[in-house]
Amino acid sequence: MSGAELPKDVALRPWPAIKTEKLASEDLQLQIEQLTNERGHLRNITEKSLQEDIAAGKDLPDDAGGIVEKKELGDNDLSKERDKKIQDVFRAQHEMANHVEWMKFSAHNLVDVISMCLSIDPNRRALSSFSHTFRTDGLQQGIPFGSFGMSKENREQYVPHQDEWTANKEYQQRQEIVAKGARMAALDTATDDILKAAKKLEREVRKETKYWQEIVSISDKGWPLQRWRQNSRNVTDILIASNRFKARGLAPLRMDKNGSIMLDPALALKPKTLRVRISENGQITGTSRLPVQGDTKDVAIEKTIQLARESLFEEELYHEMSLETRHLLPYGVEYRDSIIRVDASGTSGQQRRRKLLIDCIPREEQHIDNRVQSNDWLARNVAEGLRLLLAHEHSMRLHRRSQLPPPLSSQKREQPPPPLLRPLLAILRHLEDVDSLHGYLETVVRTLSSAGVDVELQTTREIAWAKLAESHKSPSTRGLSATDQLLEIFLKPFEGSATLKFPCPTAGKVEELTLSTRTVIGQPTFGTEHKLTLPSSLTVDLGLFQQVKFNSVDELTSYLDWTLALHIVHRYLKEEFSSRAVIKGNEPIITIGSKIGKKGPGNGRDITVELADGALKVIAATADLQDAVAEAHQLHTWTGKESSITLKEQVKSWVG
Repeated sequence: MSGAELPKDVALRPWPAIKTEKLASEDLQLQIEQLTNERGHLRNITEKSLQEDIAAGKDLPDDAGGIVEKKELGDNDLSKERDKKIQDVFRAQHEMANHVEWMKFSAHNLVDVISMCLSIDPNRRALSSFSHTFRTDGLQQGIPFGSFGMSKENREQYVPHQDEWTANKEYQQRQEIVAKGARMAALDTATDDILKAAKKLEREVRKETKYWQEIVSISDKGWPLQRWRQNSRNVTDILIASNRFKARGLAPLRMDKNGSIMLDPALALKPKTLRVRISENGQITGTSRLPVQGDTKDVAIEKTIQLARESLFEEELYHEMSLETRHLLPYGVEYRDSIIRVDASGTSGQQRRRKLLIDCIPREEQHIDNRVQSNDWLARNVAEGLRLLLAHEHSMRLHRRSQLPPPLSSQKREQPPPPLLRPLLAILRHLEDVDSLHGYLETVVRTLSSAGVDVELQTTREIAWAKLAESHKSPSTRGLSATDQLLEIFLKPFEGSATLKFPCPTAGKVEELTLSTRTVIGQPTFGTEHKLTLPSSLTVDLGLFQQVKFNSVDELTSYLDWTLALHIVHRYLKEEFSSRAVIKGNEPIITIGSKIGKKGPGNGRDITVELADGALKVIAATADLQDAVAEAHQLHTWTGKESSITLKEQVKSWVG
């Protein structure tokens, strides 16, 4: 067929369905829906209206009819077509309104039917559940409640039609195929999920195993562990810190993606350490150092915790000492430029100026200068001593918590900083003064021994240290360990002693001169106090006080030189030359007369004894200067070196 012979007007209609003697329920429902969409409500569809539509040709599609009509009418009849369209719109609006009314009517009928079915139960009868029309035209006209009911259809006696039976069978087959496919897909999905869950479980088991192995390793190293309520994990108690550092004393042991333990980021900072430097006359002569540590990322978790604990311990130690410096300004302790400066010159401060410089630095910075210096041992010992004192304070905090608390009071009890610098200052000053005093006494003993004066010296730098073994044999009544008892000694006043024993040949006994040195940075002495106890015989002879106290070594040594000189004169020489010796005053001067010869009695001599700077001087002068001016003074000195003549022999050579 050529293009010219093609039809101009073509109407598209649905393919005619196969005619059957009886329509199935599904086909009937589809035709009812189609009629409702095309013609409106079923009540407007009658046989007469359908015949009229067929005669008028209204069964054609709207688009096809519009196209044909448009081509036949032409352009002049557009106004008529527009009027017709407007009429169609009004008609469609009217049909829509009728459809809405029908929907309302159907809804009310449905509600009424359901309410009437439920009204069989007396407890469910309510007039408000019925529509207004049914209440007025139905219930009020005598329709009783429960007059309408429904029941379930018995499908066992139902014999479906051949077409319905075939459709149901095909539907069941499709449902079985769909169910089988759904089960297979569900099994595949379940298999994948199980495999994923098994892999995840394996990873979690591996992570938990590694985590708990490290937990056991930490516990075996002695670190205390406890449960943390926030995330049900473990934490390790790093130390019994003060209130300022108590929150940082707990380290949460979290798990990383591989199962290993990682510490809190706040604890993973660069570790710090306490540095002590010795400065003499402005030059650094000693520095304390700790062993070098590698990268903390490659270190085991136990070592990481150890480094975190040491860093926190060092920071707390530095913080407590910086607070303590406020109370120690009169003792030469000051805090400036983040450095604690402690004056450690002692009694030799005029010859040298020694200071301790204490600060807290990152651990890596301490290895910048690795030169070995002469006072490294002193700086290292000072740093270790400060750490031991803070560890002792932690132990004593636990001990105080186990004791009965003090009575309740409205006044807040102040917690002073722990004594750290006070014991350091006390022991430095005590050792400085005791060593200086004992060194002087040893020099004096050597000098007197070289002069033939038998003197015995016994010294003790610290009495508590000397009696340490005996004090630890008996158990402590306070329940303290041996280490805490040992460290408690450094928090008490330091006491040193020295005893000079002089033999007394005539009396057959030994006279003792005792020196006691007590040092405490606090009440009541606020420093070092020296107490001199003289023999009772000497005090009776000379009228001196038996006990004399001094605040400096220089004052004590000056008084002791004079006292020993008096003792030599009044006890040693007086007993040797008792018949010829005359003491005229309270000075170390004795007058010894010469022996009576053939030519008559000789001239007497004034013997003066001086002890100063460890040297013993004996000066002989004639008692009557008018007779022998040329022999007025004769001098002999003993300095501790071996001498060929003793004091008695020298005096005898002068007086005869």
